[in-house]
Amino acid sequence: MNNKHQFRARVRNVNYEYLEDYQITNDYSNIGEALDAILEEHEELKKNHWNLQYISHTVAEIVKERISYELNRVRLGTNNTDRNTQILIELLQGYMQLQNVRHIPTTDMYKTEFLTHTEEVVRSRITKMKQRKDSKVK
Repeated sequence: MNNKHQFRARVRNVNYEYLEDYQITNDYSNIGEALDAILEEHEELKKNHWNLQYISHTVAEIVKERISYELNRVRLGTNNTDRNTQILIELLQGYMQLQNVRHIPTTDMYKTEFLTHTEEVVRSRITKMKQRKDSKVK
């Protein structure tokens, strides 16, 4: 059973015209039915708006956490690479001093076979690690 409450209300002319147009467009028998329909639509939109806010907030939090995790991994990897590079530079400096090296032929002057081989091994290792990481992520 539909309980109805009768009341008097004053609305602006523009809103009354809107109610009349809504009644005619949607084939309601009176303005009260049109107003009921508008209020139901409003309640539904309010629920949907809340749901969209909740979903967008949740997705934003998940994305933020994932980006933070990935950036942390990059930062740790970069720190590790930097530390290892500094260690290698110190070792190489000490070795060169011990050997009294005065001049170093650079790789654009002469590239040894062992350097070419080492570059290929490192390139291959990095590719394998990337493939392994990519297969874990999927």
